[in-house]
Amino acid sequence: MVTNVKNLHLSPEPVTSTAGHDACLTLLLVGGGPDDRHVVENLLADGGAGGGAVDCVSQLADAVRAAKENAYDAVLLNVDTYKGPSAKSVNTINELLDEIPILILSSHDDYQMAMDALGAGAQDFLHRSNLTGTALVRAVRYAIERKRTEQRLQALLSYDSLTQLPNRELLLDRLTQAIAVATRQQSMVALLLLDLDRFKLVNDTLGHAFGDKLLCEVAARTQTCIRESDTLARLGGDEFVAVLTNIKGAQDAAKVANKIIREMSAPIVIEGHEVFVTASIGISLFPNDGLDKNALITNADVAMYRAKEEGRNHFQFYTFGMNATTVERLTLENDLRRALERDELLLHYQPQMDCKTDEIVGFEALVRWQHPELGLVPPARFIPIAEENGLIVQIGEWVLKEACRQNKVWIDAGSKPMTVSVNLSSRQFHQESMLKTVTDTLAKSSLDAKHLALEITESSLMHDPDDAVVTLCLLHNMGVSISIDDFGTGYSSLGHLKRFPLDFLKIDRAFVNDITDNPEDAAIVRAILAMAHSLRLRVVAEGVETERQFHFLREIGCDEIQGYYLAKPLPAAEFEKQFVKLPKVKVG
Repeated sequence: MVTNVKNLHLSPEPVTSTAGHDACLTLLLVGGGPDDRHVVENLLADGGAGGGAVDCVSQLADAVRAAKENAYDAVLLNVDTYKGPSAKSVNTINELLDEIPILILSSHDDYQMAMDALGAGAQDFLHRSNLTGTALVRAVRYAIERKRTEQRLQALLSYDSLTQLPNRELLLDRLTQAIAVATRQQSMVALLLLDLDRFKLVNDTLGHAFGDKLLCEVAARTQTCIRESDTLARLGGDEFVAVLTNIKGAQDAAKVANKIIREMSAPIVIEGHEVFVTASIGISLFPNDGLDKNALITNADVAMYRAKEEGRNHFQFYTFGMNATTVERLTLENDLRRALERDELLLHYQPQMDCKTDEIVGFEALVRWQHPELGLVPPARFIPIAEENGLIVQIGEWVLKEACRQNKVWIDAGSKPMTVSVNLSSRQFHQESMLKTVTDTLAKSSLDAKHLALEITESSLMHDPDDAVVTLCLLHNMGVSISIDDFGTGYSSLGHLKRFPLDFLKIDRAFVNDITDNPEDAAIVRAILAMAHSLRLRVVAEGVETERQFHFLREIGCDEIQGYYLAKPLPAAEFEKQFVKLPKVKVG
């Protein structure tokens, strides 16, 4: 019940109206009597804030109802009339009337009471004996501004400055509350952990400012996929978490995950660039997959990594057996970070043969990892990890330097010069320092640029074609050969490729596997050869494993082959014995 205030029993003071000096104020008095309104209004008028309203309630429940019906600038808590500890009352009011500043009115000059009230969240403590209109208005104005400052600071502490979503701290608080409610109601909570696929590549190639805009767009799109009662937070970097409350089962979480993935499928246009992003989502459920916030987040993270391992751009529910796999992956990632320092990487070399002369004219350098405990780790197991965590750039630079060094050693020993082919990852190709790395490597190894070929995937070129043209022209002018790797698996065409200064085109093994049995594959390879030759490109067929494949490719005009038909990738010493023709050393 709201009543008017007529008599607050404050010190009498003459009413000299100065209304108009400041905007009016609307206050809610908690614990006042029915005759207090006139005195407070006179004080406000004398302080320059007349014309507002003062409402009075006796109980906090009434205060909540009044606050829902009216917009108050501040709450005055009259501790002389309202029974109960002031600190506890302030706490309660803060919880019920979250955004309204609170001032304490007391006839007792009690320092400890004041400190307790301020510590509980009150903005000021007013002593009646010396309260004037000017002092009251100033105190209310200061309280309003302090409350706004507190809210701004709270926003900085609780919300992500980029996306304006709840940050990790607020997420943990809301997740704790969601679990508590679900425990009481015996309902379920789903936690969806979303991680953008290959987001580091966006930052590396288009810049962090572009990446920030992309994150904001992803946040906006994801927000449309959940209910207002749910929480979407930014966990950090390119990771987002959605907390779905009061769900009926796993199917509800799956529907939301599918909706998010569909929403991400549409292209995003930023600064004239059209980009496509995908997301991998891990899902954990309360109480099935964890009874506290940390367990739910950890297990959703485990499921998210499984989604990435299985091809990205889909969701995966957590299962108990995933933990062992994740621990193994994390261990492998930590070991990989130290592999370069411990000199555990090595190169194997696979020969490339000219189809007309049957002569070995080059070889491809392929990285391997000699793990001290696991033995030889295949690239398919560690390269995806390196691409994900950014180590692929360091590994790629090591491969380039070691391959050039080894080729120069063989040439200096008297071998007929051959071209060594080195793969450049997309991230490495788009590094600003890439050209300097190639130049420095050639200079340090003293290898002639014409004996080096860099293999680049077509998707790397088409990511930023204009930039790629400039980079490739500079490399080509240096004398380095350029090869398009795995042609046919990307989204470019020979028509697009004609703008680039290329030397070789490598047909992906997928078209070679059934070339002698599948007329469609044979027709595709014939067409690629014809168009590539029209652009004066030499064609290398990868994955040649049988004599029939070799003879067929030679008959239709393929320039070079590479694959198990010649040899599997070999360590340097083995490759040297079989394919490096060194002059015989005369004895005596």
